[in-house]
Amino acid sequence: MAHPTSAGTQSGPHDSTDMRMYRAWQQVCDDPRAEDIVCGWAAEDEVFSTCAGAGDVLVLLTNAYRAGDWAGHDELLAALLERVPRGGYDGEVAWLITVRALLPKAARMARSQLRPGIDFEEAFSIVVGALFEIVRTYPLERCPQNIYSGLALRTLTLTRESLGHLAHVVDDTPFAPADITEIVNQGPGQSLEPEERFERLSLLMDATELQLLSEDDTVHIHCGTARAEVLQLVVWAVRTNVLRLDEAQLLAAYYVDSDHRDGRTPRSMGTDGDRLRKARSRALSRLRAADHDAYWLAA
Repeated sequence: MAHPTSAGTQSGPHDSTDMRMYRAWQQVCDDPRAEDIVCGWAAEDEVFSTCAGAGDVLVLLTNAYRAGDWAGHDELLAALLERVPRGGYDGEVAWLITVRALLPKAARMARSQLRPGIDFEEAFSIVVGALFEIVRTYPLERCPQNIYSGLALRTLTLTRESLGHLAHVVDDTPFAPADITEIVNQGPGQSLEPEERFERLSLLMDATELQLLSEDDTVHIHCGTARAEVLQLVVWAVRTNVLRLDEAQLLAAYYVDSDHRDGRTPRSMGTDGDRLRKARSRALSRLRAADHDAYWLAA
């Protein structure tokens, strides 16, 4: 199947990814063939019964997202993902609509991947490419629920692999990233909406890959808490070279896992405690001197 944005779309060498996506979307919205395809979907599947074009399908997805109707949102995504493997223009229309629906999420992901030497355009291009690949290959039969967060998490994982973020830690992670999906559902009576679920999953993936948490500590990390905010800041500091990995691990061990230490204090640890205190103080000084505007932009 050809890439939807490359089929019949004129582009120049300096076009941004955003402009190419905009033109591809306008093209499919204006194409009578796409209207015929969506009308065909409406005749065969009640979920599309009110749709007469690609734009109508996107409106349905957007309204379900804004209303927090995640069952309806998943139903629409599943209906689209079922059609992607059909191939031909039918599959391309379904493919592009799904990608277009997740484009705002892709932009937020791209901001979180900004690094020295990686600007927004490069990061966004990589995220969008990953998103197209994930939508094309999504295992709908095996993963029929939580489709939105599943697509987003798989896209983020592929993006980070493309950027080479995992190369130095994959063999040493405390536990497999796949296990984090189970961890994120732990906790007394916790029911997470897809956006919250994705944010917690991605934070736990970052933290475990950088060895900032042990498996026992992951159940105590919930988005919006002080622990999670400290962890997010420390992860960002490593990614942007504000802190070395060992400094980040030192801060996380003290501030994130503070309720789970063995009760020892720097004073009781003697010389080792004094050395750790000084190292932690140096790391904090570097963190305070960082460009926090860049952090808030990425967050």
